[in-house]
Amino acid sequence: MRRTPKKSNSWCWYRHHKSDGEPVMRYRCIKWILTWGAAFSCPALLHAEEPLAGTAQAKPTLEWCLDHLPPRHSYLPGQPPKGPLVEMMQELAAASGFTLTFSPPTPLSRCLKLLEEGKTDLMTGLVQTEARQALFLMAPFDEVRMTSIFLAPHSPVIQREQDLRGRIVVLTKDRTYPPAFLKLLPQLQMTIIWGKDLESALALLLYQQADLYMGPLHYTSLELQKNPRFKTLKLNHWQLPADPTQRTHLAMSRLSPHQALWPKIDQALQHMVAANKTHFY
Repeated sequence: MRRTPKKSNSWCWYRHHKSDGEPVMRYRCIKWILTWGAAFSCPALLHAEEPLAGTAQAKPTLEWCLDHLPPRHSYLPGQPPKGPLVEMMQELAAASGFTLTFSPPTPLSRCLKLLEEGKTDLMTGLVQTEARQALFLMAPFDEVRMTSIFLAPHSPVIQREQDLRGRIVVLTKDRTYPPAFLKLLPQLQMTIIWGKDLESALALLLYQQADLYMGPLHYTSLELQKNPRFKTLKLNHWQLPADPTQRTHLAMSRLSPHQALWPKIDQALQHMVAANKTHFY
């Protein structure tokens, strides 16, 4: 009786059979040994049909530091920011190839400090100065209105530039005014007094220490809305003509780990400026 060899429990089992009158041993394990031996000696073969990890690089994530500043951007606690400047920044992120995130609502002075230290990536609405150029990469995108005139009930009527002559104006130390504007005031023989911040400057106007206040349009308007003590202060109808050489800027920290992306951001922003997508007054 012919015995049929049993299969071994091992990976390497074999069987005998007759071929041309001679017994032949066929090893089932040979192919397995050769294949897997080569695979373990060259690990890449183990994953030849698997996609290589990391071939699709994730977009860099950049944080924009901002505060509640309607109408440019409304940013209330517990809500995502919204408004025309938010839409501009989201379009810029898409065009430049990065993911945009938002800081919590953060005062301007704090945002500037974080940007200087490289703890946030982007800010908007900055006036360019030599000191800031040393700290930030900057690109212009809109006109700047840092010299808006606000009056109190006791203020004189201001209907033209000559009405400013000889007046007492209060400015605020924590804002950056255009150099051309600061040169104009002495030419008009105006007396300058300074408030340490926006609230103290408006208080000096309210208590008749100055004839008028001049400062940023949106920040000052917001302060008048939220602070009842300033309800009698008003934006003057006539304003100094806009200076086309003075622009507000997008800024990136020079300490940002993503500063290599700046040329692409700058180029995309200037395309948006040319398309008139960055004007918010």
